[in-house]
This record gives sequence, structure tokens and C-alpha cells, in this order.
Amino acid sequence: MKIKQIITIIICLFAIESNTIKPIDRLLDRNKVITYYIYQTTNGRLFVVVRNTMTEAKSDLKWMMVSDVHFPRHDPRKVELFLKVMKWFKPHAVDLLGDIDDADSTSRWASEYPTEFSIPVGDGGVNETKQFMNDIRKIVPNADCHFHDGNHGWTRHGDYLSKKAPAFLDVITPKTLYEYDKYGFNWHNYNEPPVQRFGDMWGHHGEAISQNSAESVKKDVLNWGVSLVRGHSHRMGAFYHTYNLSGQELRGYEIGHLCDESKMDYSIQKNWQAGFAIAHVVNDYPHMQLIQITKDYTCVVDGKVFSA
Repeated sequence: MKIKQIITIIICLFAIESNTIKPIDRLLDRNKVITYYIYQTTNGRLFVVVRNTMTEAKSDLKWMMVSDVHFPRHDPRKVELFLKVMKWFKPHAVDLLGDIDDADSTSRWASEYPTEFSIPVGDGGVNETKQFMNDIRKIVPNADCHFHDGNHGWTRHGDYLSKKAPAFLDVITPKTLYEYDKYGFNWHNYNEPPVQRFGDMWGHHGEAISQNSAESVKKDVLNWGVSLVRGHSHRMGAFYHTYNLSGQELRGYEIGHLCDESKMDYSIQKNWQAGFAIAHVVNDYPHMQLIQITKDYTCVVDGKVFSA
């Protein structure tokens, strides 16, 4: 029900003249899910209308997931395409499933690994990750947003600080580095178990790595015993396993990447696939869709073609 319809009902129930009630404020809860609309009449009477976007979306809650952007080694056109889809899809929930920040400056593998101590606050990947969260929040101001750390990102920065200057760990934390709470994101550490998101589906960056599509998520699903959406492998794939005696069905999804492969020197034959994922959560069951980004920067979401 729309806010205007609710106000009309209030006017009728309390015999209020329509020209005597006006909106005075709009407040969001810390997770930006519940909105409080405050109205006041000319005689000082207050009415608060509470709107829960997650409850309203229960019949078809829309969810978007992305991982392995690897700022600043990202592909700008892939990121542009993802955000373009988001503007159209208008998800109620967004999950960043790790390695959003490449954290190359504090990686022991990087050629530019600092021999002298340096603080990663000004790291390019950190700043672009914050801009990415800001862009998402502007598009979906009321969405339930979660940031899952990966084996890059804070994991690298934190390991670097613990070796070079452990005292700084009291000051530099994921919260102070990425300012995720400023953008209304919930934080999840990489070394923590997966997080249950909707229905049977749990989220995590991913732990296992194999050479072929869906093999990595298969290992994680069977190891953790839950359905899982994850990144980490830079591949796209789906895995299903049904236990006939119990009727339990486990599912697993690897959702690709948005990085620039030419800037990632992991191997010559990468066997990676670019993309992200969406889901329609109907009756508490996430109907997952892997969205492939083709070489010409095109994808198809719910029958609509997007390009960048």
C-alpha cells in the first residue's frame, strides 16, 4: 500500500481535514530497511507511518550479488553494466561477496609490495570500493546491503598491518578503512562461516578453489552442508545435490567477476567468466540466476538486454 493511501485512511478514520496534515520528517533505521514517515496536523497531533521494505517485498524480494571486482584492477565497463542493471532491477537486497578491493598494495605477491611500512588508508582499491558502495546506496537507498570480505581486501590489509605495525590494528579496522557503516552495509569477515541470507541460501566469498566451473562451490557446499552463493574462483557455474531419503536439496553458485583480466597476472589460461547474479525470492525461496557478461559487454536480465 502506498503512503498516500495510508494517509487517506488516517484522514478518514480520525476525521482530519486533508489540508491540515503535513509531512514533517522521514527517518531510516540503521539498516535502511524500515522507514518512518512522520506527519503532523495543524493542532500538533503526530502520526507515524512505518514502512518495512523487506516485508513489502516478501512476495517477490529482488536480490543482486557481485564479487571479485578487484578495484582498481576492475573493468569499468563491467562495473557500469552492473550498476545499469541495478537501476532497472531495483533490488531489495545487495551482497558484495568478497574481493571488491584487490588490496594489491599490501599483497606479498605484488611487485610493488612496500618494503617500508605504509598505511593502506590511501590505497586506490579502498577508495574505489567506498565509491562503489556509495553508488549502490544512491541507486537503492532502502536496500539491505551486505559486504563479505574475501581473501583480498581487509584480509590482506589486516595481515600486512599485523606483521608491520600491529599497534595500528586498534585504529585501522574494516570499519574505519572502508567506512561501510557510512553507506549502510553490514560487514562479514572472511574467516567467519557463511551467512544465511534468504531461505536456504547462504553467502560467503568462498574457500575452495578448483580449475573448472562449479567445482569450487561444490566443495564448499558439501563441506559446509548448506546451499551457497559465492565468488573467489572468478568462474560462473551451478551445482546441485539432492539427498533422496531426506529430500534435502543443496545448491551452489559461483557468480563470476568484474575485473579486467588483462591486469590480473594469475595465469595465462585463466578459464574465468565475467558476470554477477540476481535472484527473485518467492515464498522464502531464492530463484537464482547467473548473469553472464559477454565479450561485447552485453547481458540479459529477466528478458531485457543491457549493454555498456
